[in-house]
Amino acid sequence: MKTVRKRMIIGMFIIIGIMVCSCGMKKNNSNESKNITLKSKPELVLNERQKEILEEVGLPTDAEKLDSSQQEAIIAIDEMLTEIEKKYNTSFSYAGYIAPGPLEHEQLIAYQTEGSSGDTFTVTRIKKNGKYVYEDEYANVLAEHVYTSYILKYCQTQVGEENVKIYSIITGIKEKKTQFQEKDIANNISGESCVFVDGGRVTEEDYNEFLLNYKQWIKEHNFHHLYY
Repeated sequence: MKTVRKRMIIGMFIIIGIMVCSCGMKKNNSNESKNITLKSKPELVLNERQKEILEEVGLPTDAEKLDSSQQEAIIAIDEMLTEIEKKYNTSFSYAGYIAPGPLEHEQLIAYQTEGSSGDTFTVTRIKKNGKYVYEDEYANVLAEHVYTSYILKYCQTQVGEENVKIYSIITGIKEKKTQFQEKDIANNISGESCVFVDGGRVTEEDYNEFLLNYKQWIKEHNFHHLYY
């Protein structure tokens, strides 16, 4: 019995030993596969614009020091800027980026390089049928200046050139263009404007008259506004 029991114990040690060796081999194979995958991944080479953006947001300009999500983001930003520049033949600069998620699309916030950094707009990128589709709101920026100027001119005829200021945002455009003129505004562009009238120079009677005329005027032109 002792001999049989001894053989059984030895047999168990042999089986355990084999199991340990097998586990070690699987682990090694997994590491080797991982190393092969990492080595086969192409090295990211950053261009000058990508480096400038990374430096601006306080991230390393060395691609190897970026994690995978940061690398994906800077590639996407450059691709989206390039796409919008081709469309409008204009240089644009980075102002912000929103990564794609379960509840939101991928978005770039940009502005015209030669314009004001405050005139930002969004570029949305959606993947459809394996290809990227781009949508942008740059037309709102193009229309805003003409739109604001158009309304300001009318207000100035009512209360005087030095007595009124206008701040506007575009909320909708039926027919988008790469260039807008005053004739493109009526019944095509809707927005909201803050109208500031100098109470020290404009009497209450004149202001009330202006307000009535202004409401009628924007109704005729299908505008939507705020009054101050």
